Amino acid sequence: MNGPPPRPDVKGHYRSGIDDIGLDFFAPCLAAASIYRRASGYFSSGALVTWADGLLRLAQGHDLSIRLIASPELQAGDRAILLGLEDPIERSRHQAVMVEEILIEIERLCDGRDDGATRAAVFAWLLANGRLEIRFAFPDHIDEAAIFHEKMGVFDLDDGWRVAFTGSANETGRGHRRNYESVDVYRSWVAGEQGRVATKVDQFEEAWENRAPGLSVLEPSPGVLARLRAIGRPRVEKPIAKPPVDDAPDPRWRHQDEAVAAIMASKHGVLEMATGTGKTRTALKLMSKLIDANEIDTAIVATDGTDLLEQWALELEAWSHEQGRRWLVMRHFERNRQIGEYALAPQRSVIVVSRGQLRRLLDRMPEFAKTRALIVHDEVHGLGTPSLQGELLNRHAAIPWRVGLSATPDRAYDDAGNDFVRSEIGDTVYEFPLERAISRGVLAEFDYLPLRYELTAGDRARLQALYSKKAARLRDGNPMSNEEMWTEIARIYKTAEMKPDVYRDFLRERPETLKRSIIFVETREYGEQILELVDEHTNRYRTYYAEDDRDHLVEFARGGIDCLITCHRISQGIDIRSLNSVILFASARARLETVQRIGRCLRLDPDRPDKRALVIDFVRPPTPGDQTPNADQDRAAWLTELAKTRRGDDDVA
Repeated sequence: MNGPPPRPDVKGHYRSGIDDIGLDFFAPCLAAASIYRRASGYFSSGALVTWADGLLRLAQGHDLSIRLIASPELQAGDRAILLGLEDPIERSRHQAVMVEEILIEIERLCDGRDDGATRAAVFAWLLANGRLEIRFAFPDHIDEAAIFHEKMGVFDLDDGWRVAFTGSANETGRGHRRNYESVDVYRSWVAGEQGRVATKVDQFEEAWENRAPGLSVLEPSPGVLARLRAIGRPRVEKPIAKPPVDDAPDPRWRHQDEAVAAIMASKHGVLEMATGTGKTRTALKLMSKLIDANEIDTAIVATDGTDLLEQWALELEAWSHEQGRRWLVMRHFERNRQIGEYALAPQRSVIVVSRGQLRRLLDRMPEFAKTRALIVHDEVHGLGTPSLQGELLNRHAAIPWRVGLSATPDRAYDDAGNDFVRSEIGDTVYEFPLERAISRGVLAEFDYLPLRYELTAGDRARLQALYSKKAARLRDGNPMSNEEMWTEIARIYKTAEMKPDVYRDFLRERPETLKRSIIFVETREYGEQILELVDEHTNRYRTYYAEDDRDHLVEFARGGIDCLITCHRISQGIDIRSLNSVILFASARARLETVQRIGRCLRLDPDRPDKRALVIDFVRPPTPGDQTPNADQDRAAWLTELAKTRRGDDDVA
């Protein structure tokens, strides 16, 4: 028989950028340990299953028992409820419900067919085979300052020694909301460190047994644990015994390789690819190819919007982990502030940064690092805003590899912005539009249903008031620009008074179209009218406006609600494959916004291979004297023709 694994050769401190914490510290400790006790903050269901999968990979198949104390990632709604519950019993009940929801979501993941289902199965296997015990921690008084932030762990080694650590560490390199930076390590065989190891063991056990002052530690209910164990128990072997072998590439997705080849030939330019055709995946393929060719040492991803930025960071963490790239993923947006750390050591790192902070990053980045860099601008049309033109003029020139991603990169009525994007990034070097994506089977076919509306007397009065305003400003020497006038007119049409009545009549005939739908409106005030109509048919709806919390979107993505009413925040970058319908109360003449919005429901759903989407629109008929089609008619003609596209029309699928 083989003896126990050798005692790991670990040092007293590890720091990201200098060490690979996952492989240099966690991997040898996990491979040598028989018991791993871990206390960590902020775990969502997705983070838990990814953590479990990565943990076993690092453990290298070694038998390991794990005890995990985690804090659920609180959404704003849950936080508000907990703050309002003064009765300890009621607070404990709500906490128990939150724990149930996390594990039920993992149970749902196990039923899927993608990589997430495989990782969820690993989690269930660990539970079923007695390898994992999990408990959830809540502070007794919930507020921003008191979320359970304990980040420590203890490895019990096979030879009786122990290794304890504390600090912001991440075993797997992905799965948490942000990267972690350092750990302090204490070894029981080192003189002077035995007491610290014993203290960490005592602290963990105190929390595990729910004896820690100011902390409630809950066990999951036997029912949900039993269901997860039932899912995991039939598996005889570990579900991660071997990484899956890729099948032959699906020819439908060869456009991604074509796009990569176009950039490799030009070094810089824009990839104009329809929403849902894998722009992110294409950029990751490009990064891998450039690294393998020894062309780059670092990369920057810039875009706008917290949802999209966070999605990019998670995708990059998955790319680094699954391909063994060992690149560090950093963030600089919202509460994440890692520009300084990235600038000190950009090699083998990629940073996801909000475009408003890009100049600051480029100013601090060493010049030699820029010459070996790739920059990816997602939704590249956003680069052309007037404020960024002033900040970023000529700032990209030192970076040889520059890529813009967008479904429709042109900025409407903004020649200066378009010229700026071309000067900084380059011309469009590859196109894969909606028509080709649908015909090749990359996106779903769809039906287009235009609903007719007319302007009311109130709408016409608003138009007349706008023309009076235009005349008054001209008299005052402050004339309205054409763009300002067009924007104001468009807002009146987007908030036309007859649309809600037309939609009410439609819903009476077709209430099923609310199932898995997103309704796009122009303003929150206008959306309130639509909420009343939706409420007549279902209570499974929420709003998602600029000031709303992200938990509404998460709830929708999980299937907890059927209908989401929003303005513009999810026009870009969010993948909800189960979406059936989009309803366009508001859509601009420029096709960018419409392409992004209908693209939400055209994504393929692996659970419904025969999915057919529905786009509902509001179209104003022509009025006497019109010389050209109005914006609604123009959009309707385009979408009517697009909806005729059928799978196989491309003749290359």
